[in-house]
Amino acid sequence: MTHSYRVAFGDIHNHNGHGYGKGSIERSLDIAREHLDFYAFTGHSSWHDLAVGTDPRFDHFSRGFDRLAETWPRVQKAIAEANLEEGFAAFLGFEWHSNFYGDQCVIFADDNREMCYAQDIEGLRAFCRENGAILLPHHVAYPKGVRGLNWDEYDPSLSPVVEIFSMHGCSESDTSPFPMKIGSPGGRSTAQTIQHNLAKGARFGFTGSTDSHRGFPGAYGEGLMGALVEGVVSRDSVMEAIHARRTYALTGDKIEVGFTVDGAPMGAEIAASDTVTVTCDIQGRDVIDRVELVLNNEVVQVLQPGGEAEGPEQLRLEWGWGPWGDLDKARIVDWEFDLAFDGARLMRHFPCLTSGPFDENRRHRFAPSEAGMGVVSYSSRQEPSMGNPNQAVVMEIEAGDAAEVELRMTRPVEMTRRFRLSDLRAASAEVHTGAYPSESFQMHRIVPAALSRLVATVDVEIPAGSSHLYLRVTQKNGQMAWSSPVFIN
Repeated sequence: MTHSYRVAFGDIHNHNGHGYGKGSIERSLDIAREHLDFYAFTGHSSWHDLAVGTDPRFDHFSRGFDRLAETWPRVQKAIAEANLEEGFAAFLGFEWHSNFYGDQCVIFADDNREMCYAQDIEGLRAFCRENGAILLPHHVAYPKGVRGLNWDEYDPSLSPVVEIFSMHGCSESDTSPFPMKIGSPGGRSTAQTIQHNLAKGARFGFTGSTDSHRGFPGAYGEGLMGALVEGVVSRDSVMEAIHARRTYALTGDKIEVGFTVDGAPMGAEIAASDTVTVTCDIQGRDVIDRVELVLNNEVVQVLQPGGEAEGPEQLRLEWGWGPWGDLDKARIVDWEFDLAFDGARLMRHFPCLTSGPFDENRRHRFAPSEAGMGVVSYSSRQEPSMGNPNQAVVMEIEAGDAAEVELRMTRPVEMTRRFRLSDLRAASAEVHTGAYPSESFQMHRIVPAALSRLVATVDVEIPAGSSHLYLRVTQKNGQMAWSSPVFIN
């Protein structure tokens, strides 16, 4: 998309049962390898200023800290072994809780490191410097003193990127979509937000990650990170991108974002005159609603797709639904089907996998070829992820006017359905697996390149003094992306 960089997708803040979450480290790694390029495990390690008192609910945290300490050798071994696979990077890490300083994830660049139980931020920073680790502040917009980032103590040399989105919500501003509703520390504090602190002169890149406690890296809708890496995906190439701030945040869809200012990539610092040239190259996974250029926290230009853009089409297949949860008839349903294209070519596929329900043994599997794809999956209204009981995959295809796709299903029922892509360009198709209220699947209306791709070059006037400029993408389906800022003068 930009320069010679490759877009890699990952999750660098994720929990499981090695801490106070669910699931094994082996399961988390297996899930990550299926649909991500990199993954960092950040188990819960300690909480130096937790006022436990006599409330037995706090035992949940201390038991989690003990579990991680006991199983740390197993975690170290699993992460190290995962890096033997070329093209996938796994990082060892842990989360250090703090009411006063804000929660921070320590992420190591190499294997077999020990945890740190520092009682203040200086001790944690010294540990990170000694071990070549980075610190990732997250859910930063929570109130100061209640696990929101203490911006007075922010150190960009150890924290080149800051988490702008996770399952907790969006920390961009106090009016951004996705308010803080999931966690317990409270609503977004204006003074804690990303935009407020950029305006004060802080310099950092953006990232998104799930913070999922179900051991499901990259869970759809819970947060994702894009990194512009050089060469193959490895710990070195991902870490280099993080330190250079060539990163961006996503809510769920794997939107590919290219963004330069006077030829410099996201995260760069440049000198410029009173006008800069911005180039953006966005490949969405759905209809792009708008691409906003945000200069010093104000939208200065809004770009929209149009014209005769050429390229692949996006076909989304979604499965799940079933009996409404309040009917007390929810169940876990296993799916198995094959897709076969006739007159079309499958170029790439992008799974959109939710983290619910938790299951240690079930897996989602995708076996793609140019002619089609085999899928094994499961869905349920039990413990839905962010209220979404479905799974999906977006397929990037090249297809002629007479092309068709056949879906041959063996689970949950045996059936075969054939769809003309010309029909799917005009309207979606919905199929139930039995009488109501059985589960169903949907072939979404195909999104053409003219609506899912945006390539533009525009000039932006820059005021005197220091400025920051970033890009925000919003799709029609609500999925978003935020590039790291370019810092000017």
